[in-house]
Amino acid sequence: MPWPTDALSREELARFGKELIRQTLPFTVEDRRRSWWHFWTSFAALALFGAGAAAPLWWPLRLVFSVLLGLALVRMFVLFHDYMHGAILRGSRFADLFFKAYGLMLLAPPTLWRQSHDYHHGHSCQYVGAEQGRLPLLSTHTDLGTFPLISTEEYARASTWKRLRYRIARHPLMILLGSQTIFVFSICLVSLITQPRHRWWSLLALSLNLATVLLLSHFAPDLLLYLLLIPILVGSALGVYMFYCQHNFPGARYPQGEDWDYVETAIHSSSYMRTGPVMAWFTANIGYHHVHHANSTIPFYRLPEAMAAIPALREPTVTSLHPRDIWHCLSLKLWDPAARRMISFREFHQQAAARADEGISQGA
Repeated sequence: MPWPTDALSREELARFGKELIRQTLPFTVEDRRRSWWHFWTSFAALALFGAGAAAPLWWPLRLVFSVLLGLALVRMFVLFHDYMHGAILRGSRFADLFFKAYGLMLLAPPTLWRQSHDYHHGHSCQYVGAEQGRLPLLSTHTDLGTFPLISTEEYARASTWKRLRYRIARHPLMILLGSQTIFVFSICLVSLITQPRHRWWSLLALSLNLATVLLLSHFAPDLLLYLLLIPILVGSALGVYMFYCQHNFPGARYPQGEDWDYVETAIHSSSYMRTGPVMAWFTANIGYHHVHHANSTIPFYRLPEAMAAIPALREPTVTSLHPRDIWHCLSLKLWDPAARRMISFREFHQQAAARADEGISQGA
């Protein structure tokens, strides 16, 4: 899939990037009152849906409130994400305390989140290859801030054990069970072993969550189910999938070395997820991901405005939450540097079989 910048020279691409960044700067200006409005309405949604999930109602109704609470958790997490970027509520002591506590309760300690997520933004879709003898499961979301990715060439050379580890790391269950596989394991537990300077934050996050689970399981099992387990499952599955698909979609590229350019990959290897107004609210416009990667200090509520105003941001690759698009994104597993696109395991094996047949024919 061609990119609009493919025909540019390195010098022209550098000028294009500088100009695009310059055009985004007016949209980084925060409307403080608007930020607080979004914060308090999001908080009110959490409180309302939480109260409904906790109330002794008919169980299907409690389930609806529980799912809505999970969606509201996603919205507040995007606000946390924007705060960590310095896009909203900069300098507010209350916001700082609230979002630090929120990050701990959702097993995303602020120091660890900033470390991995800042790396992700600074090296978005830059191909780094296999992680030199380290389990992909252990480094996912801690060092690179993204899902592990290897090329078709590396996968062809990989051992059976390494392929199995990689398949596990890229399996859809890693997304569906994101709160356990990524937040509990990859972010918190791994950092206890590998990153001493973040150890206390990880220990605090795990302790708070473990204490909450134990108390609710003993005194109020129904609240554990409707206020914690279901909302976390729904929220983490949606949030992690949106993070995954916005850099793993048909048309995304993972350039290496000098071929990588920050702005080019930011806007062309980040997708725009088209949603209806309801899901746009629950996901706080994170679907405008190419705009966010062009300049992460744009407040989430100004991302649509920036996309409409800047010509280079108006024609992104579009994804959605349609089952067809979800299937297409989830099926992409390997980076094919020769074709400059991502492919599925099935396509990889088909290519390998075709090469083997061609070799036999030439030998005959």
